[in-house]
Amino acid sequence: MSAFIGPIHYWLYGKIRLVGRREDYLRERAAALCGSVAEELQEQVRQTYGWPLPDTDLGELIDHDNIHGWLQRQIKIAETREAAFVSELLDTCGDGAADLLEQAFADHGRLTGESAKAQGKHDLTIAPGIYRALGDHYLNGMPCDQADTVIASADDSITWETRVCLQQPNWRRAGANEQAMARLYRAWLAGFVAGANPAFAFRQDGAGEGVRSEIYRK
Repeated sequence: MSAFIGPIHYWLYGKIRLVGRREDYLRERAAALCGSVAEELQEQVRQTYGWPLPDTDLGELIDHDNIHGWLQRQIKIAETREAAFVSELLDTCGDGAADLLEQAFADHGRLTGESAKAQGKHDLTIAPGIYRALGDHYLNGMPCDQADTVIASADDSITWETRVCLQQPNWRRAGANEQAMARLYRAWLAGFVAGANPAFAFRQDGAGEGVRSEIYRK
């Protein structure tokens, strides 16, 4: 294994794989609405955009000569494939698909937040601890992208601004509705915070550039 594969690469690898698991969760939930069509649509988008990373050690998969580029490409594949899958479900599974997907994103976020709580890595009794836990799970570009800037932080609340939506180019590549995807991501983020500590909540204002997000004690 390359000596350059460090903890930060495994950290990012875990977040990329989480998107793939969320996609499977969406398929399972969508099957209640449109049956085997959900699985057929998932197979279709995987053939078009690429398959999720397998349950294999990162050192056996990564391009050791281009670690940064390989990880960046996997982010692009995962987010584009998920957006394409969401778009196909919305187009195919009828009027209930939008509400079902929003609830599925929220539920998956909550389950992920509960998992983060069980891990005990961060102090989830304070807002900055929940924010750090969120950063361990929420895929938001490469660490060097630094899309988010914390503008206020206290035990009861933390507020950050997002200069640019890093997922947006991948949503566009998939031909997905950007407003719908942003709404689903907000549902996931709110679910995560509720799962990590139900005494806190999440809110977000704005769209595109200059989005402001907050984790706050209710």
